[in-house]
Amino acid sequence: MKYLRQLAILFACCVAGSALSVLTAGKLPGNVLGMALLFVLLLIGVLRPSHVENVADFFLENMAFFFLPACLSILDVFPEIQAKLLPILFVILATTLITAAATAVTVHLVLRVQSKLQSTHKGAS
Repeated sequence: MKYLRQLAILFACCVAGSALSVLTAGKLPGNVLGMALLFVLLLIGVLRPSHVENVADFFLENMAFFFLPACLSILDVFPEIQAKLLPILFVILATTLITAAATAVTVHLVLRVQSKLQSTHKGAS
């Protein structure tokens, strides 16, 4: 029963996100709004991680299964994209490297700010 309740919470956030998307005339995708709603509910304490963690862990552990339809769809259109495969792979590689670099810079900056805040806090004591 616990798993059904957790699944219902996640689906409710998903449906609410889709409804919000319709209300905003589709300016933002429903799945993004649903995840944002779940984040806000967790942040303000309406939900605790224990309310969704078992089902969320299941989805994370089986994520490859949920990407299978998208991968198979690529096989359907492969003859059409085959001529543009090299530019597509270049964009994938470039954006992956840019994302990794941006993440590294962000972590570095956050660690620097945290270090300064800790040293300021220790100096004030």
